[in-house]
Amino acid sequence: MNQQNLDKDEIALLQKPWVKNHTTLTNDHILELYRLFNLYCNPRTRRIDLKDVMITAQQLGLVEKSPIVANTLQQVSDQHGDGGVDFEEFVRELTSKLGNTFDQKGREQLFTLVDIDGKGTLDKDDLRKISDELHLNFSQKDIDEIIHNVSGYDAEDITAEQFEKYLAKLTNRRKIETEVLRTK
Repeated sequence: MNQQNLDKDEIALLQKPWVKNHTTLTNDHILELYRLFNLYCNPRTRRIDLKDVMITAQQLGLVEKSPIVANTLQQVSDQHGDGGVDFEEFVRELTSKLGNTFDQKGREQLFTLVDIDGKGTLDKDDLRKISDELHLNFSQKDIDEIIHNVSGYDAEDITAEQFEKYLAKLTNRRKIETEVLRTK
């Protein structure tokens, strides 16, 4: 991130403790959300009405193209009804819906988010949709490997419990790796 291309409000935002210490989103993600937020922000109140964001998302076809993102925005919008939100609250609400991989509840929320059809498992078709939506470009072999690594070789899908345990293991491994790198 090149701070020369940032305006004074964006630089001030990046200095706030809640941004510096955010456990889920990077500074780049927060800046992207801030720029999106400002497109809808009432300059007098510095708040947005999430229903306006949802109307635009529907008009742009986001519901069909990116159901995970649309579902997350819809949940946040439904939670606030007619009330507006400020930027910090907007990010906090989105983050809580995305799930924090550092705790069990967050990992469970993340599974609920990606389990779009609500059947309680993720199969190869679900993983393909997620890959396409997030532009991950997973091959069929990649998807097979994901299922086998998470659920076992003969498995055809991933349960919520398997998903949570696997993410917990990955998160702990990354935490240890980060600590090792910090001590060097």
